[in-house]
Amino acid sequence: MMDGRQLWRDRLGQEMRNMRRYLRYMLNDHLLFVLLVALGGGALAYHHWVQTLPSTFPYAIAAALVFSFALTFGSIRTLFREADIVFLLPAEAKLRPYVQRAFAISVLLQGYGLLLLLLLMAPLHLRFSSISLWLFFLVLFILKGWNLWISWKGNYFIEPSFHRLSMAVRFGMNALLLYFLLIGAPVLFLLVLTMIAIGVTVYLQQATKRKGWKWERIIAQEAKAVRAFYRIANLFTDVPQWKEEAKRRRWLDFIVKMIPYGQQNTFLYLYVRTWIRAGGYLGLYIRLITLGCLLLYIIPNEYGKMAASFFFLYITGFQLFALLDHHRAILWMRLYPLEKTVQVQAVCRLLFLLLIVQNSAFHLFLTWIAVRPLWIASWIAGNVFSYWLIFHYLVKRHHREGKR
Repeated sequence: MMDGRQLWRDRLGQEMRNMRRYLRYMLNDHLLFVLLVALGGGALAYHHWVQTLPSTFPYAIAAALVFSFALTFGSIRTLFREADIVFLLPAEAKLRPYVQRAFAISVLLQGYGLLLLLLLMAPLHLRFSSISLWLFFLVLFILKGWNLWISWKGNYFIEPSFHRLSMAVRFGMNALLLYFLLIGAPVLFLLVLTMIAIGVTVYLQQATKRKGWKWERIIAQEAKAVRAFYRIANLFTDVPQWKEEAKRRRWLDFIVKMIPYGQQNTFLYLYVRTWIRAGGYLGLYIRLITLGCLLLYIIPNEYGKMAASFFFLYITGFQLFALLDHHRAILWMRLYPLEKTVQVQAVCRLLFLLLIVQNSAFHLFLTWIAVRPLWIASWIAGNVFSYWLIFHYLVKRHHREGKR
């Protein structure tokens, strides 16, 4: 007999053990120390930046949009697998306790993420809003539960148009409700939106009574969530479960064409292609540059800006050095008539060039904010730091780990 409660306990325990195994590598001592220092400095700079904002800053609009994205996107972590479409489909009616526990865990975990986002926005909220921080979080938590419930009910429908409409309607309702709440609009506006939400809830409850789950969609959502975690973990260590998805990105072919033809550039060509097409390396690189520029804009002190640029150079080099192990499981690479040192040097050359570009982007942004002679010295120091980080620290660290 199918026991949904026991099945959920087994699946959750297995998932937690799997995540702990990779979190050991992701949250290592060096990275944690740098992150703690950066978070402390970033928090002070952020608080100072908030104090400089004018009283006309549109916090209500900004907060409504930011939190609406966080509320709308997301789904229930069911921990279902591909084989379940065969073995659990006949027992769908008995899986209600399983789904209830999956829903509760998903609400708690994503509610915790909302809490962290709210704490990040707290300095802005405390200055520009009279709504209690905890009352606002309670509203966010309830809205998150409602959004996840609507998202789960969407698994009874296969039509793509329904899911697009669902996301658009939920985003609009979330944004309007939060905006009216933050500006202190009359209670009537909030009541009207609440009644609409209740009406949507009742309609979906009735419309799905005689429908079955669309298992393909549920399993696809779970696989997407698992891939997101493995994509991040794969930047720190080798993940056997990670299934690579290459993207063409034809618009970046000009970078590959700049590599001179020759045997000595074999691995350089391979890893440039890998950086452009595979995994999330390119996206991670762009996101770190964007976040770095944002932090450079917020930090008021010139030396604090320098430290922030060095921090992002360290994080980028540390994360992208995983390129060296990206093709470790491919046997044909061992047939290349090239030494292992050539492969390591190719990755180091690529990463050094990427850090120089990143460092230059940071200092061009700093020069755009305010022209300072200090930026020239900072740019040179950043390039020297990048060379030491790639060719000395990370290479030696990789050799030590390889001997274990």
